[in-house]
Formats: sequence, C-alpha cells, structure tokens
Amino acid sequence: MLTRGWVVILYGFPAAAAGWFGWAGAEWGVVGDVNYYRDSLDNLASEGVGSSLVEYPVPALLLLWVPHAAISLLGLAGDAYIVAVLVMAALTDLLFMALIVHGRRGDHPRFGVSGAEALWLVAVPALGATAYARFDLFPGIMVGLAVLYAARRPKVAAAFAALATGAKYWPILVIPALAASRRARKPVILTVAVTGTALAGISLVLGGWDRLMTPLGYQGERGLQIESIFATPAMVAWGHGAAGYTVDYTEWKAYDISGPSVGGLLLAATIASVVAAALVIVWWVLAWRRLPRGERAEHDEETIVWLVLATVAAFLVTNKVLSPQYLLWLLPAAAAGMALLRGRARRRLGIWSVVLVVATLLTHEIFPRMYGYMLTYDETGSPWITEVLAWRNGLLLLLFLYAAWRTTRLLTFSAAVPTTAAEKVAISGRRGRRRPEPSRS
Repeated sequence: MLTRGWVVILYGFPAAAAGWFGWAGAEWGVVGDVNYYRDSLDNLASEGVGSSLVEYPVPALLLLWVPHAAISLLGLAGDAYIVAVLVMAALTDLLFMALIVHGRRGDHPRFGVSGAEALWLVAVPALGATAYARFDLFPGIMVGLAVLYAARRPKVAAAFAALATGAKYWPILVIPALAASRRARKPVILTVAVTGTALAGISLVLGGWDRLMTPLGYQGERGLQIESIFATPAMVAWGHGAAGYTVDYTEWKAYDISGPSVGGLLLAATIASVVAAALVIVWWVLAWRRLPRGERAEHDEETIVWLVLATVAAFLVTNKVLSPQYLLWLLPAAAAGMALLRGRARRRLGIWSVVLVVATLLTHEIFPRMYGYMLTYDETGSPWITEVLAWRNGLLLLLFLYAAWRTTRLLTFSAAVPTTAAEKVAISGRRGRRRPEPSRS
C-alpha cells in the first residue's frame, strides 16, 4: 500500500503531462491568454493599473505580475513568461493535491489513492493544457480549499474564499454557504470582512473606484458567447447550415454568435439568471436558518458541499458567457467534497463527479482540439462539433439539476433537525416517555 507522500510524489508526472502533452499541436492555442497577460504587463508602466487587464480584479493583476517581475529581474523575456505562469500553475495544482491527501477522511484507500485524489488526477488532464494556461485554476483551487476546511477550520476556509473573490468575483457565491452553520458564522463573516477590506483597499489605492468595478461592467456588457448553454440552439442551427447566423470575435476577446434567434436567447438567459438567483437566495436563507450547530456534522458538511456546487452550477448554466476554464469552478470543489464525505454521500458525489469529468472531456474536444469548426463553417466538422457542444451543455444542465435537487432535499431534511434548546428539550421529553405497560394481573 502506498503512503500518502508517495501519492503526492507520483502525482507530479501526470500533472506535468497534463500541462505539456500535445503542445506541439492544437494545445498551443491555449497560450493566447498567457501572451495577452504578458503584453498587458509589458505596458503596465505606461497604461497604469486602471487600464490594464480590466476584466480581472486588481489582486489578480498583481498575481499575474509576480512571474513577470521575476523574469524581468533575471533578464529573461518572450516565452519565459509562459513557462513561469505554467510552472506557477503546476505548483498550485500539486499543492492542492497534497492538501487533499492530507485532509481526506475514511479508511486508508487501496493503492493509496482515494476517490478525491483519483478525481483530481483525471480532472486536470481531461481539460488539457487549458487547466494550466487559464487563470481560473487559482480561484477554483482556493474555492476547493474553502470547501475542504469549511467545517473544521472556518476561518481558514473564509480566508481562501475571500482571496478567491479578490482574484475573480464569482467565488463570492460560496461565502454564504461557508457561513451557514451557526458555529462558523461569526468567524467566517469576520475573516471575510477583514480580508475583503484589505483586498478592496489595495484595489482602491492602486486603481481607484472605477477599476474596482470594471470586472463587473465588463461581464455585463458582453453578448451571447458561442459555448454558453443558451447559445446552444443557435450554434446547432449554425453548425447545420442555417442562414442568418454569424460567429464573430468581439471587443470582449471572445467569440459571440448573432442571428435571428439570439435576441430571444439572451432574454431567456436573463430571465433564467433572475430565477436562479432567487433560488440560490432561498437556499442561503434555509441554510442559515436550519443548519444545526454541529449535532449532525456529517449532514452539515454534505449540505455545504452540495450548496456550493449547486450555487456555482446555477451561475454557470444561466450565464450568457461560458468558457472552457469555467469547468475549474466545479472540479476542485467536487474533489474537496469527495475528500470530506463518506459512505453513501461520497458515492452520490462520486457519480456526479464522473459525469462532470465526462463533460470536461467533451470540453477539451471542443477547445482547443476542434474549436476552428465552431468559428468558420465547415460542412463536415461544424455539424459534428456543435452536436458535441449540445451534449456537453446538456450534461452541465443535468449536473445543475441534480445538485439543485440534492441541495433542496438536504435543506428540507435539516428542517427536522432540532436547532433550538426548546426543540431539543421537547424531543428529548417525548423520547423519554414510555407507554404504560399492560397490567399483569
């Protein structure tokens, strides 16, 4: 049986292979974002923080600046920045694996690899080089760590969630789940407030108020991205030769689709986002009111895991924007959940995670391998790859629906758990009463 240390060491090879295998072919296309980071940072001194990488929060810009500054001090240039970013991503990946190994629960697994580790071992290669070459790996892993430590070390979990939110704003969605348990609520809120205030202060000093808000405005003004759930009908129609549809590269550095039905699809996405936001708020309220103080710790953890997954999936499937790296919003949290849960709860999440990996494999097939057929119509490749897109998006929708159902069921079940002293006394009293025994005379 392998020790935990050996699992981490052996993980280095597949992790490196995931980042480098196939780079001589289509995988080279994923470094476009890294080149964009480098070019923007080259002009940082002249353009200033307020005009550089405005789609990212200022802490993210600073994180991307660190390897740029390091190679500048060493007198390196060009592709050295790409190598530095990939190495930083690989080390972050390896650190996450080590923490999963250290934090897993249950019996020591056969061959030294648990379900959580196996999931993460498969997840990164399934997405391909995109996992290392896109910035979302960092906030995604921090959200995964927040899930991993939510019950045992709420302050640590809150710090990871706050740092993730500073790097990209979407992780703010997981903070209410971390604060749902009454025992963890105060430390989570205080930690998030302190960390968030510090990050916001840095952003204001370096970029001003407008720069603090530009990532939100950047997302809100975008069109219907070709990979999004609601773009699927239009993309399938375009892929099968329907007239009137056009795929264009926009000022938002993404490919959007325009055509006869796109206006209605955008409206549908907006309505779905409002409905999903209302549903998520209902979950948060139920969790804050009904999660016990630790009397059912395993139930609490399962609820938090599914609440995080359902909330993030709701945002993902209703958004008008969906990129390949968005799978990294779910994969680390799922791996962390696999490390925490046991028995039937772990098996349920394991099946869900297998479907997520299949969706990730289809995502890799779409980008970067066959992405050209989604940009320029080809009568052979375009129909096929748009059907792959439909299957991938269908799986994502299915994953959301199951996560939503499981979250609702867990929160409904928790309503039966006593949360006040009066309820506990009443239940204890009822349990203590005995039925009168029949007369033996």
